[in-house]
Amino acid sequence: MRDIFDDDDLTATFFYLTENATEQDRCYVYRIKDGKPLRPAIIKCVPYPDLFDDLRDEHGGGDFQVMIRRGETMMISGLLSIARPTRRPH
Repeated sequence: MRDIFDDDDLTATFFYLTENATEQDRCYVYRIKDGKPLRPAIIKCVPYPDLFDDLRDEHGGGDFQVMIRRGETMMISGLLSIARPTRRPH
């Protein structure tokens, strides 16, 4: 599985799709454990701009497999490794 942030084109495509999703687009996110995606998907949705932030803040960061399809066409598939959020003092 290719790392989305190791490839400038994949990175640009990921952010473009999250910022410019259509109603036909579907995003599936799976947590990775021991190098394998855990089923079922933790997120199934139309891609949205805050997806990266939500994976960090709501799902605690870590490794995720992300797939975005437009109808039957796979637009992007790859690994997202997101640092765990740091606790902020109140």
